[in-house]
Amino acid sequence: MKEHVRILYDQEADVLYFSTGKSEFTDYVEVNDDFILRVDPTTKKVVGFTIIDFAAHFAKQQPSLAVPLKASLERV
Repeated sequence: MKEHVRILYDQEADVLYFSTGKSEFTDYVEVNDDFILRVDPTTKKVVGFTIIDFAAHFAKQQPSLAVPLKASLERV
């Protein structure tokens, strides 16, 4: 089964959502106040993340946020 990547940015709330696979129930890990990982409860793999105050964080001159990500792009 191929996984689909979904990226949604809610400009009004300034929140970025990144998800892979189907939307199902997940556990979450709060990395800090503005970064949340979503984890598959069965496989314990990260299936998405949420960045709160996304534009506010990336408009500042701060070190970049590093998130390990393996992806492949294909034409649909």
